[in-house]
Amino acid sequence: MRYRIEKRGFFVLLLLALIAASFYFYSLGTKGLLNQEQSEVDVVKEGKVKSESAKGQESVSSKKNVENKESVVFHKGNDLGNNKKPEKPLDTSKTEVEPVKQKEASPVSDTSGSKTPILTSEQSKAAYNNFSVVIDPGHQQKANLEKEPVGPGSSETKVKVTGGTSGIVTGKPEYVLALEASLILGDLLEKRGVKVIYTRSTHNVNLSNRERAEIANQQKADLFIRIHADGSTDRNVRGLSILTPAENDPYTKAIYQDSLRASQDILDETKKNAALKVNGLSYRGDLSGFNWSKVPATLVEMGFMSNPTEDKNLSDPVYLTNLLTNVADGIIRYADYKK
Repeated sequence: MRYRIEKRGFFVLLLLALIAASFYFYSLGTKGLLNQEQSEVDVVKEGKVKSESAKGQESVSSKKNVENKESVVFHKGNDLGNNKKPEKPLDTSKTEVEPVKQKEASPVSDTSGSKTPILTSEQSKAAYNNFSVVIDPGHQQKANLEKEPVGPGSSETKVKVTGGTSGIVTGKPEYVLALEASLILGDLLEKRGVKVIYTRSTHNVNLSNRERAEIANQQKADLFIRIHADGSTDRNVRGLSILTPAENDPYTKAIYQDSLRASQDILDETKKNAALKVNGLSYRGDLSGFNWSKVPATLVEMGFMSNPTEDKNLSDPVYLTNLLTNVADGIIRYADYKK
């Protein structure tokens, strides 16, 4: 009997042990699963954090890139002032650039009040190819002291052509300077399409002032321009002057107004040149070169060869070309007025 009771007790204890073991292993398994799930959750969270961090860095990086690009554009703009190259030039290989539309020529007002469009070089030449200028380089190598009437039907006579003055420093004769200047002026005008005729192209000629004016008449020139330089016993006297026919001159009534207009246009342009001393207009009724002219006429006294500074300046190609560019600009203004 006792044996049976002990045997039953043994089995009860064994069953309890098994039950306890089952609960123990069940507890371990549940905890493992929970830990695994928690690990997975942690991994997911970590991934999200890393992803958000990466996005944040990407955003910061993107912002920096934008700032860098803006900085490059700014420096590129500064290149206009300081000629520095941007450290990171913009990549425009994939950028579509909208073509720039050409603006229509804007009108420019001339002194007559009319509006002239801005023209291309070829258009400019075409615009003035019907305008002709006779250029008379003053004097010649040998003076002709014979006399001729000062004007048509006049009993008053003057020397046909004098020898002119000469440079006090350079020693250059006026007739040489006059031809040098005339050729420069002619070239400037021809480049703008103006038809140019010279009364002489060499020094060894014999042309009186009357004959020079008659060349302009025969050519039916739109303007007769005479190129000279001044001289004085006073070395301090200097400056450019424009000579034009006098209003009361009986020989030049028909050309007075247009001559004055051309002279004034040339004078106005020379005043724009800070290197020049401009004395103004001089009205003359005693010049046979004006009195025999049937076309508008003007005379440019470029400066005083008796003044040391002006004498040297007039032999300076840059100074002389700048001066004659002003003269050419004045002639073009007159040509615009006559259109």
